[in-house]
Parts: sequence; structure tokens; C-alpha cells
Amino acid sequence: LCVPHNDRISLTNFTCACQDGFSGKRCEYEDVKIDISFYDISIPQSLVVHFITVREHDLESLNSVPIRATMFKKIRFDQDTITFFMSLPFHLIFVQLEDKFYLTVLQHIYTPSITIPTKIARSQYCPYIRELFNQTFIAYPILRRIKYYHLACIKDSNLVCFHLILI
Repeated sequence: LCVPHNDRISLTNFTCACQDGFSGKRCEYEDVKIDISFYDISIPQSLVVHFITVREHDLESLNSVPIRATMFKKIRFDQDTITFFMSLPFHLIFVQLEDKFYLTVLQHIYTPSITIPTKIARSQYCPYIRELFNQTFIAYPILRRIKYYHLACIKDSNLVCFHLILI
């Protein structure tokens, strides 16, 4: 549905409300569709999805902080697959179920207008740092801790990620 900005009909000055899955000034772009299903965990009542865009390091900007877009969705009792549409580029998708995080999508190069089927499984769980390291280690300054993060992966070769966010 597109509505002109003034009473006279204009072919260039209007705003469109796009249906799910499309974006752009005239809804001309197909968004990435993400279908999330549940494998070996119970289906929750709701979930939060974090889309992370990793910006390339820029010589002009020493601060290359990732960009995060977050969506919330309730899950109906008869649903076993949840669909999200994303118009912005992203490289990672983390699904948050209460205080637990799962890495569900990792794409090194963003691909627009595709469908990504994915699932949430125990194997994709990202533990909180306190689940992996002792209190002495946690007390180290961040720059000292970073040097030892690889030890978590050596200890558990199935570990896909971990996080520092306290919920």
C-alpha cells in the first residue's frame, strides 16, 4: 500500500507500507527470510532474536562496534517454526530464550533475499563466561582474560560460542 505525501497524485513523493518480507521505497526488495525451528529443546512462549552485523575495520574509525538489531516474537501454542524477515544486512543471529543464548546463523558474507532455515539445538548453546571459567579468571581485567579465551574451546571442542552478557 503506497500513499502520496500530498493530495495531488505524485509518482515520486509517497510512502509505502510493505507487507512482511519486502522493503525499500516501493517494496521492491525481498528481505531475508529466517525460519527457526526447535530441535532438542522445548518450545518457549516467546523468543528474542539478535541480528549482529560485523562492520569491517575502517582505518578512519578505530571503533568498529558491531551493529545489533533485536526482534521479539511470541510463539503460538500450535507453532513449531517461527519466521522472521530482516531487511538489514547481518552476519550472526543469536536467539535468546529467557537467559540462554543460541548461535543459530553464522554467515561470513551477507547474502540478501534468501531463505535461511535454521534450528535451535542444545549443541548451539552459548554459555555465560562464568559457566566456563572460575571466579579468579573472571576477576582479571578484560585484556588479560582475552588471551585465555581459546582455552574454553580446547577444553570443549563442541563449544560454538560463549558470552559475557549478564541477564
